[in-house]
Amino acid sequence: MPPSPIEMPVVPVNTREIAAAGRETDAPLQAIIDRLEQKLKTSEARLYALIEKGTDIIVIANGEGKITYSSPSIEHYFGVGSEENFGKNAFEYIHPEDMPLLAEQFLEVLTSPGRPIAVQTRARTTDGRLVWLEGTVTNWLGTEGIDGIVCNFRDVTQRVNMEKQILQASIDAQEKEREEIGRELHDNVNRILTTARLYLGCIHSETPGQRHIIDRSSEIITSAIEEIRKLSKTMTQSFHKEVGLMLSLEDLVENIRRLADNTTITLDFSLPVEQILDDKLKMTIFRIVQEQLNNVLKHAGASRIDLSIRQEEDSLQLVIADDGKGFDPREKRKGIGLSNIITRAEVFNGQVSIDSSPGKGCRMTVKFVVAFPEKGRQPGR
Repeated sequence: MPPSPIEMPVVPVNTREIAAAGRETDAPLQAIIDRLEQKLKTSEARLYALIEKGTDIIVIANGEGKITYSSPSIEHYFGVGSEENFGKNAFEYIHPEDMPLLAEQFLEVLTSPGRPIAVQTRARTTDGRLVWLEGTVTNWLGTEGIDGIVCNFRDVTQRVNMEKQILQASIDAQEKEREEIGRELHDNVNRILTTARLYLGCIHSETPGQRHIIDRSSEIITSAIEEIRKLSKTMTQSFHKEVGLMLSLEDLVENIRRLADNTTITLDFSLPVEQILDDKLKMTIFRIVQEQLNNVLKHAGASRIDLSIRQEEDSLQLVIADDGKGFDPREKRKGIGLSNIITRAEVFNGQVSIDSSPGKGCRMTVKFVVAFPEKGRQPGR
């Protein structure tokens, strides 16, 4: 069994202080030394209990990421004992999608000795379960008694799942409110404006100046009615499970084509097993497409937008690319369009990536991990 690299530092004994204490208390020197040793043993036992009996996962790895020590609690979460972990690469536990970010953080740890780096990541257990871990990673390489990278994690899976449930409930409430506002605008506000326009049409004036004002007022109300009609349609337009995601998106794209005559929009939809997807995931995809198309039309000045939804081996990939003016993703931007997209994607563990630069358009990719059935098998069998 490999030795534990956690060693208690040697406490130097000041003989002058001990001798002085002995003279003041008239106690034998050996009795004082015994008491100091007992305190040291108690401290060691307390530290051992905290590490060996605690629920937090403590792992020490070398500069290559190989495990040199793991607390017994790791067996509870991952089903692998401390002895089996010795020499294993810690990154083998990490979810593949989280590896790029974690690799960057690991490099930061290596170049920042003694500074704790906050980390949140997903890990796979030996039985395939997904566990959310949160904690700190600190570089103590070269430090006597440790000489390793100390990882202190705790399981936050329950908290993360609860946050996602709350977020989904919030999105559901927004969807309901969105539809209610859209209907209110269409049924009531538009009716009021239409009535006002009719009243204006009943006014007869022989004065040219007044006639011009009346006509202009009628034109403004007509314009307001049209804008509200468009806004109402946008707010109430949604994914309809009765017709499916593809037809819902085709309808959305067709409506946008009518509003943006100078913009070409293409749709490439290849999702043979759409029926196995959760309806809320389909709604999320629809809203992300709607939000990004709105962003492009408002800000990008694009002449072409290419929309693609395709099934990969173990994922669903959504890509929206435009030839607009682009932007620097590193700069802080006003508005909540992109943040809304990221928030919606996170509910289903989706990953959003933006590839853009000034003058070179924008390509947004959203990837969702989906357990598609094997080729040749029918869904549900």
